[in-house]
Amino acid sequence: MSGGSLAFQQYQKLQVNRARQLTQMRERLTELGDDYGLQQLDTMMAEFGATGPTSPDDPVGAFLTELVQQTKDALADLGTSRATLDGVWAVALKREAFSARMTRFTDGSGLVAVSDATFSLCGLYAQAMGLAGQLGPVPQVLTGLLRYYNTQQRVFGIAGKLEIRLEPEATQAAGLFHYLAAQFVVAHELAHYVLGHASSVSAFAPDEYLPVCSESHQLEAEADLHALRVVRRACEQLFDDLPPGGGQAALGAVGAAIGTLAVHVTEQALFVRRGASHPPARQRAAALLREMNFAERKLAEESFGSALAVTEAASSTGASAVPFSSGMIGSAPVHTPLDPSYLRTIEVFDELQCRSPEWYLNLLDQAGRELGEPWLTDGAQLAAEGDSAAALRIWGVPKGNIGALCDPQQPLTFCALFKKLQTSFTAREIPGDRLRAYSIAAAMLVSESLSGDTGRASADETWIDA
Repeated sequence: MSGGSLAFQQYQKLQVNRARQLTQMRERLTELGDDYGLQQLDTMMAEFGATGPTSPDDPVGAFLTELVQQTKDALADLGTSRATLDGVWAVALKREAFSARMTRFTDGSGLVAVSDATFSLCGLYAQAMGLAGQLGPVPQVLTGLLRYYNTQQRVFGIAGKLEIRLEPEATQAAGLFHYLAAQFVVAHELAHYVLGHASSVSAFAPDEYLPVCSESHQLEAEADLHALRVVRRACEQLFDDLPPGGGQAALGAVGAAIGTLAVHVTEQALFVRRGASHPPARQRAAALLREMNFAERKLAEESFGSALAVTEAASSTGASAVPFSSGMIGSAPVHTPLDPSYLRTIEVFDELQCRSPEWYLNLLDQAGRELGEPWLTDGAQLAAEGDSAAALRIWGVPKGNIGALCDPQQPLTFCALFKKLQTSFTAREIPGDRLRAYSIAAAMLVSESLSGDTGRASADETWIDA
């Protein structure tokens, strides 16, 4: 399809200004005094520039372009016509809670959109795999890395993560797994397009909402299985110089598992209320495993036997959760340019999210008495009783915002709820040293009544479908 399609027009409109983003990254690293980080960034950009890219400031776009082309090549090998594939475009967006989706336009063209944060999460899992290959199993390190990431997202709304510095061989392995995981995400969305699925809530789009229905589950399962076949074929093409039957295609199974986990941690950790039209991660994983041959299944099970449990431990909040601590990282080669006090800040914020409803009620009740602000106490009592709308109203959230926050048909991230409360508490002149703590406590207290039935996986589901 020509570049004049509706999808291409939208693709052009959605392009991120990567030059500005790059400038901001350099400014932030300079502010932190991270000379190593600046050196790494400049080295990466110099190496990227030497490849002769059409957009020298956009390595993300170049990564996605290469990824999409190889995915389309694999789809063509599996029987999709080139004419059909020419009708779909892909763009990377700087949106944190959003994962990925495909939109089909009235002229038949399609647009796949993937968030930078999804690519970032795929990279985090892949680096943890590389570290496991370097040091042996380190589930507590992955738990810590994910909890740090989740707290950054929930409180600050940014995809901040700690850097793992790997040895060259482990770096190469992590890079491969990152690529394959990102390819599975893209392949899933492209599968929706080539299979003729109408635009709908995707299994990689927890920021949209539709009621659960068996038809959508079936469509998502079809897209997952086709994406697995695509990544499998792409692996065979990638290693076409190796003799057949060497198990290289099985690497695609690892990519599929990482891609599924990346969206699972997003929906479990970041959303108070999310879209529920797609199958739970455990169900998706079990279906994928049934599709795999022996070599694929063995590699997936060896690599990810405990990954989902770790992911869920890192995504949980409340009194039973174990908060982030720097001790989770231990002696692993994890780096951050931030002052050690910032790690303690993340520890404190995560600790605040790992308390009981009674603890939040007592904290806000005591705060209301100490500050002479009875509305804090009254709102906490209403929230504890399940009257979230009344609690938000007393806490000063504008009426127009309360409707959206309490609408069970709209997705809601914890960060959006937290920021609304923080803004209200700021207007009520809550002291700055207590502002975030009280805002987190209020958001946690009201979250349970706002969540409703979000289609969370049941406790008796298992990662490996026996």
